[in-house]
Amino acid sequence: MARQSEFYKGRKKKRSYAIVPTAIAVGVITLLVVLFYGMQKYAVISKDGVQVELPILTRAQTAVDASGNEIRVFENVDADIVYDEPDYSYVKATAGRKTPEMRAIFVPSENINRDKLMEYAKRLKSGNALVLEMKPPSGVLLWNSHSEVAMNYGLSTPNELTDQLPDILAELKEDNIYLAAQISCCLDELFVTRSTNVALRRADNGANYSDGYGTWLDPYNQILRNYIAELARELFDMGFDEVVLADVAHPVVEEGTELLYTRELSTPPGAYSAVCGFAINVAKALRDRTGLLSIYCNNSAGLVKPDTNGQDARVFMKLYDRVYINTDKFSYTYNLQDIKGSVPFGKAENRLVPVVISNLPDNPSWVLVDAPQG
Repeated sequence: MARQSEFYKGRKKKRSYAIVPTAIAVGVITLLVVLFYGMQKYAVISKDGVQVELPILTRAQTAVDASGNEIRVFENVDADIVYDEPDYSYVKATAGRKTPEMRAIFVPSENINRDKLMEYAKRLKSGNALVLEMKPPSGVLLWNSHSEVAMNYGLSTPNELTDQLPDILAELKEDNIYLAAQISCCLDELFVTRSTNVALRRADNGANYSDGYGTWLDPYNQILRNYIAELARELFDMGFDEVVLADVAHPVVEEGTELLYTRELSTPPGAYSAVCGFAINVAKALRDRTGLLSIYCNNSAGLVKPDTNGQDARVFMKLYDRVYINTDKFSYTYNLQDIKGSVPFGKAENRLVPVVISNLPDNPSWVLVDAPQG
């Protein structure tokens, strides 16, 4: 017979083994959160990444002042700020998808009047276009400009020619002549005389910087950039099929010569950032343009790398429909080879335009400049 217990045995409670790991996990997460926010003040950010430098791990010497307080003396570290060269590889290519052939004669500003223009038009036997120098390095405008900058600084002076020009252009367009307007950008004698806020100046004496090309304006200057964009819009509105920006460059100065710029910059100024920054800014301002927008590259060096004058045709090709280059029939063959790999859209033969004084190249597009007589 089984022995009956005189006492009641209570139920055994089930043990929950998940409580311990959960508590540990919560504790670890809490610790990580505290460390994350507590260590932020010790974070050191550099171009190589982010690292945490704790004071306790920093080599230091311990000293005691007269009051017995502990003083930690850290080792002196010489720190230099190093600025990387600007990189414009990020610029997205947007121009040059539809660039027609253009065989033009260049018309200097002094020859822009009705009689001369009609003579140039008659000479277009194998050509189909005229490139008119509407703003030479002197800064004189050959049309009645109503741009804000021109009005504020008195840069536009109406005269008989400026009054007649719209009718002359319309007459040329009736003959199916393609018209391009060329304007000088960073060389402008007139603008300098009307404003002291746009010129490049010498650091040694504060004088406006000038050389054999003329008086230079600061490519960093936003007033100048706005002015060029305003002039281009007016020329498109007048009926020009294309606007060509000339003298978008930085002067090549002698070693030891320092320049003063019109803007304070967070990085050291230089020819490359000044010129390419100018070109990018103006192109973006005219992204809704009705015609083609082009630019000059003065030297063949700028076709393969940044030139000493700041020009980089590889950047220009992304934003401008054509790049004009002063060259000759024989050199152009090599010029074309240099730039072909940097032409994202269209035909390189139509987008790199040779500007020659004789011996026309075997190319669908070119500009002929009359050689000086005598």
